[in-house]
Amino acid sequence: MLNLPSTVLVNRVMPKKVFYEHLKTTAAIKEQFVQQIERIEMVASIKEASIHIPGDKDVAEIDVLALHLKGANVPYEAIELVARSIPNKLLFVCLTDESCKLLVRRDRLYETEWMSTDSAKLELVGSTLGELWDSISSQVVFGSASPVDLDGRLERKRRSEALLLELEQVERKRKSEKQIAKRNALFDRKRAIEAELSRLEGES
Repeated sequence: MLNLPSTVLVNRVMPKKVFYEHLKTTAAIKEQFVQQIERIEMVASIKEASIHIPGDKDVAEIDVLALHLKGANVPYEAIELVARSIPNKLLFVCLTDESCKLLVRRDRLYETEWMSTDSAKLELVGSTLGELWDSISSQVVFGSASPVDLDGRLERKRRSEALLLELEQVERKRKSEKQIAKRNALFDRKRAIEAELSRLEGES
């Protein structure tokens, strides 16, 4: 899976009940574990002993968890619960019969599109486990293995997403606005948003 080296592979099933019976959760999240997840498997443990890349103050181990799903619905709240309950950094692999998608949690969950299981590959890039974690995250979020300035790139992505949402709202208001002065102000805001989006795109 993911073309990982054999030295990091674990392939150990983790009982689902550990998460929803022993952690503070809700009936809805428990339902996700029961109804949407067939089983949870720790696929790999990436640490200095298994890959000979030193840890740093922020990252000592990166675990790869496979969630074998009963359908195509992703149990996001269950994934959030697992991510909060395990201190190591986590790469989630959601699996259906023929497809998979990768997820990581940074300030929030980020995910890839669904892809064929055979085409899902992971590059292990970095001189420390911290750099390796940033590289894995970058592959999920941006499709690039470069760990350079990941926090800055994520901040620009969040800003762009917020601006695109505002742009949609401004354009909707502008179409329904009857007063010319307000329409002009909304048009000016639209132009300003588009200019900032263009600037952010140039920095990415």
